[in-house]
Amino acid sequence: MSQFYYLNDEIFGSCHLAVGEKNTVLFDPGMAWYGEKTVENIKAIIGERPIDAVFLTHSHYDHVGALPIIKKYWPDAMVFGAAYAGRVLSKLSAKRLIRELSASAAELNGTTLPDDYSTRSIQLDQMLIGGETINVGDVCVQSIKTVGHTKDCLSYLIDGHDLLASETIGSINTKDDYMPQFLVSCEEAMKSIDSCRNSGAKKLWLTHHGEVGEATPELWQWFEDGLTSAKSRILEIIRDNETPEEQLKAMEEVFWRPEKKGGWPQKAFDLNAESMLKTIKSENFLSHSKFTK
Repeated sequence: MSQFYYLNDEIFGSCHLAVGEKNTVLFDPGMAWYGEKTVENIKAIIGERPIDAVFLTHSHYDHVGALPIIKKYWPDAMVFGAAYAGRVLSKLSAKRLIRELSASAAELNGTTLPDDYSTRSIQLDQMLIGGETINVGDVCVQSIKTVGHTKDCLSYLIDGHDLLASETIGSINTKDDYMPQFLVSCEEAMKSIDSCRNSGAKKLWLTHHGEVGEATPELWQWFEDGLTSAKSRILEIIRDNETPEEQLKAMEEVFWRPEKKGGWPQKAFDLNAESMLKTIKSENFLSHSKFTK
């Protein structure tokens, strides 16, 4: 069985590494501004061994931004991700947003993107739909469709033991509180929690967190309860704040953690918060005219 590592603890990044006896698989290269440090962390573990494959949980900038840097060092690594992610990453508008948010994150952390940085190489070699088993040499990766954070989210079960869950099931904030991450569907996010719960995983890992612990029934219940509570809180925000601007401000007050290590641009949080508000309104058939004070 491969050894599983979290590479970005210093900044709550998203990058993980599975190291088998012969083969190595990277999950989510992470933020562009931190790419060279991530390469250092990888080489400290595997030395001169190659990375054989890269698996993406989804297409957001803080998960794929460092892919050009990874490909610079390991150009033969095959890149896997959801078919929907492949379509997203083929769009120039998506690549421009990835670069814009990557540059903002770099500035927030007192640095800049590498001079030779280009989003041109952010693309997939093989597209997945969820449910596939891919044997990368002696590392076995099973993809699990976990729509909810985005339409292109995949989680991965490695060697039947370690589950790297996508942000769809939620994340853990700096105070160990649950942070909802559903942008396109709260209902699908709940189904995705069940998919992860039923995967047979022994240990749970989260992007932007690393190892959570043994995948117990109590742990899965914590995520389910957190999602249910977050949905209720957002419904309250919609009820108690009439305008979209007021609702966004309330979302920032309740959920945003600007002190979180590594730092995310406020624009990134606001884009996500607006999506969650829109999703809750849509799935609960709400409108300003019939669900206000």
